[in-house]
Amino acid sequence: MRALPQAAVELAKQAEGLRLTAYPDPASGGDPWTIGYGHTGPDVHTGLTIAADRAEQLLQADLAAAAAVVDRAVTVDLTDNQRAALTLFVLNVGAGRKAKGKDAGKDGFVMLKNGQPSTMLRKLNLGDAGGAAAEFSKWTRGSGKVMPGLVKRRAAEAALFLADDLHPASRGAEPAPAPAPVTRSVAGVSGLGALGLTGVAAALDQARDVSTAARGLLESLPAGGLGWAVAGLLAAAVVILLLRQRADQRRAAA
Repeated sequence: MRALPQAAVELAKQAEGLRLTAYPDPASGGDPWTIGYGHTGPDVHTGLTIAADRAEQLLQADLAAAAAVVDRAVTVDLTDNQRAALTLFVLNVGAGRKAKGKDAGKDGFVMLKNGQPSTMLRKLNLGDAGGAAAEFSKWTRGSGKVMPGLVKRRAAEAALFLADDLHPASRGAEPAPAPAPVTRSVAGVSGLGALGLTGVAAALDQARDVSTAARGLLESLPAGGLGWAVAGLLAAAVVILLLRQRADQRRAAA
């Protein structure tokens, strides 16, 4: 199994925090009880205490389990950072399960309570990475209310998911093309038309999804250095995604 970048492990630790005594879920005030770096399960109960090295072991096991969920569910190639971001997302929200009988089910990355795959997974497997990135900001609620901690966490996961678009050279990709002049040539307009209305509409929809998600995240980011850093990363990623899509359109029209 591919190892997760150490930066992703550190992000998980920062998001969860280390607690060596079991504590209740902040949304429900009770179950599921949590310990270590966000570890939950039947082995966690009121009054349980563990050592720091045990917390590290539990985190590594939980990350491996979450990564396995991602590897089974995703059918397209992922960069290390995309896979890491999805693993952190699954670590927090879970795979999900369909409602059945008295079991109300649970929305998750793989399956929603209604038995359908999540929009994030569906878009990802259709090759719409930008649309999948836009879905992170929609998972910020706990017990029906927006949780500030989840808002920050989703912003960090989305930024990690988009990080490779900020450093294309690190995986051997061509650098993003420079922005074209505002004045368009007749040939350029003709090339856009050759793509067809369907292709143009799809491009606009993806751009709208990504920019809407980024705007929502920017509005909810905390003040200070962390907020500015994530905001800058998201803004740059959106610009590069749109430039790349424009380059793809030109190649298709050529």
